[in-house]
Amino acid sequence: MKPSLTEGCVRVGSHMNNNYSAHTAPQPGKDNAECKLAMHFGKRQVQPWTIYVVLGILTVVLFVLVSSLGLSYRSSFQHSATVEKPDEALLAPVKPGETANLISKLKYYGLWKFPASGKVPPFFIKTYPEDFHTIDDINVRKRVFLHTLLPHALFVRQEALKRREKLETILSKIDCSVENLDFAKDFEYKNQCSWADYLEEDEVQFIRNLCRRYRTTSVGGLLERVDAVPTSIILAQGALESSWGGSRFAREGNSIFGMWTWKTAGIIPSRRDKGKTHKVKAYESILDSVRAYHLTLNRFEPYDHFRQLRLQTDDPLILVDGLLPYSERGEDYVEEIKHIILSNELQKYDNCSLKDINLPGFSGPVSNKISPSKPGKASL
Repeated sequence: MKPSLTEGCVRVGSHMNNNYSAHTAPQPGKDNAECKLAMHFGKRQVQPWTIYVVLGILTVVLFVLVSSLGLSYRSSFQHSATVEKPDEALLAPVKPGETANLISKLKYYGLWKFPASGKVPPFFIKTYPEDFHTIDDINVRKRVFLHTLLPHALFVRQEALKRREKLETILSKIDCSVENLDFAKDFEYKNQCSWADYLEEDEVQFIRNLCRRYRTTSVGGLLERVDAVPTSIILAQGALESSWGGSRFAREGNSIFGMWTWKTAGIIPSRRDKGKTHKVKAYESILDSVRAYHLTLNRFEPYDHFRQLRLQTDDPLILVDGLLPYSERGEDYVEEIKHIILSNELQKYDNCSLKDINLPGFSGPVSNKISPSKPGKASL
């Protein structure tokens, strides 16, 4: 029911007529009176100030509600405009000077803290921000480095494990003496068994590509090399070689692992000894750097001991002993890797895996080809 307004005169004084009504028109010449607007809901009179209070409260509530909805909308719009869905693999752009932006994205994707479920969102970036090395808090810098590198390390590991799974499936189809099988030949001379006769054309091509990639044609050689490096070792070596992402080589060339090269373009170390010609290999993306490092440990002869140890155990603190050739520092280098693993509790990442990731053709979120460098490291 709408309130009605009636003009009336309310007398002030003890001699007010008891029969005086608010509906009585003002009478000139009477005692001093205060005239007001009387408000009514039907026949019921209410004080004007109560209506004003109620309207004021309603106005405030409405303003707060509209402001809240506006903030919510702007927040949702900003998220939808800057990031993709968390359950999809993506290459997220992080422009130079946007370390704060990278941190906010790690939080949004659930990568700021260690995932209790062990399932890591497939969040990828092309490079670390240029101002990444300016983070003063070393604990913050470590966390950003590790949790940004983690999805890349897990992706490369899963690529290797998928290759191994397919290799083992193919080997189970070959009715030859697998132990002595040499994929460089179509026939085994002892029993004239053609391994290619048991496989489809794409499977034969897959085997040949593996032999070229891992530089071996024997079954034993492939089974030794087509495997994954523990996540904790990848993270620890990346941290040491790149100074937790702050090295010049990491900033300028995505060289997270300090890999050397002699044939391709790279970054010349400022402290390179006279007469030396090596450079630090530069990469198009962080993922390319991880792939090249991972392939180096799985392909080159200096890391044969590492691969032999891996046939016996998956304990990273034992496998690290096979990384002596990686640095001229030898045992000191190995001990430092172990210290980084233990002091930063990196073994907890060995049980992690990427969630909701599809690896069709092992192409990954970045399809750049890898040109692995020779074994070795830069003196950072």
